[in-house]
Amino acid sequence: MASIEKHISDLLCLHDCVIVPGLGGFVANYKSATIVDERNLFRPPLKEIGFNRSLAHNDGLLTNHIIKREQKSWTESTELINEFVKGLQNRINQGETIEFNGIGSFRKDALGNLQFNPTERNSLLPGAFGLEDFHFEPLLRNTSVSHKQEEPVRRLLQSRSPRYWTSVAAMIAGLLLFSPKLDMPEHRQMDTSSMLSALTEEAPANTENAVIPETTQKVISAKELLLYQGVATQDITPQNISKPFHLIAGSFKYEAPANQTLEAFRTNGFAEAKVLHSDNGRFRIALFSFTNRADATQKLFALRKDEAYKNVWLLTQ
Repeated sequence: MASIEKHISDLLCLHDCVIVPGLGGFVANYKSATIVDERNLFRPPLKEIGFNRSLAHNDGLLTNHIIKREQKSWTESTELINEFVKGLQNRINQGETIEFNGIGSFRKDALGNLQFNPTERNSLLPGAFGLEDFHFEPLLRNTSVSHKQEEPVRRLLQSRSPRYWTSVAAMIAGLLLFSPKLDMPEHRQMDTSSMLSALTEEAPANTENAVIPETTQKVISAKELLLYQGVATQDITPQNISKPFHLIAGSFKYEAPANQTLEAFRTNGFAEAKVLHSDNGRFRIALFSFTNRADATQKLFALRKDEAYKNVWLLTQ
């Protein structure tokens, strides 16, 4: 003889509401498939199960289902349901938590009210049977078109002679030094970086015996003066090699739990672990960071072989 719990589960696969007389009604709502962007996680559609204690009348659905499945009379089916509900309530009143496999659990809170906690993932939606959550690798945007568009501009800039660029740079430096309208930090930083990049790209290959034109000397002295006045130097200093590929083991809304988790990972041997601050305000735990995707992917697959790290995912910044 199948249990009442099994009959309820079978009916929820076919109906959106199943009432257990004397207890309440299970209500199923369809939830479409979702993608969790920050974790690169796909979740298939499912039925979200709720419970309404007000739906305690006998609508005949569960009773008729038992009659058909177990070849019992209406009276016998009704008695089975009543005994099931009475035994369930007694166990809950004694402080037990009753699990309905694949549906949820019942318990009483501190005030004595009946509480229902649905199962996070269930198999009650026939159209999604067999589908599970899975992680995916994000696709990189194709930038080949933008490179092709920049190529004609680069050729045009390279076709100019060194004397032309030094003259332009000298003029820009003069404007920055003597024009009050252009003497803004953002303008000075932008124009100075452009001037320096032009001088760098067009410098002669053999500089040992090269004679620096008078205009170039003026540009250099103007550059030194601008740096002395406080122009940012990060535009002319080499950038550190970045590591844009990170293996993420956790994401937190607040910084305190993120730091606590970070210390736990470091204690477990992840000395390179660190907290990354995202634009959306999340605090992510990065176990490792890499300069290229191939190394990051290889390490990701190696980590996921351990059941404890199967949810680690790859973030590209």
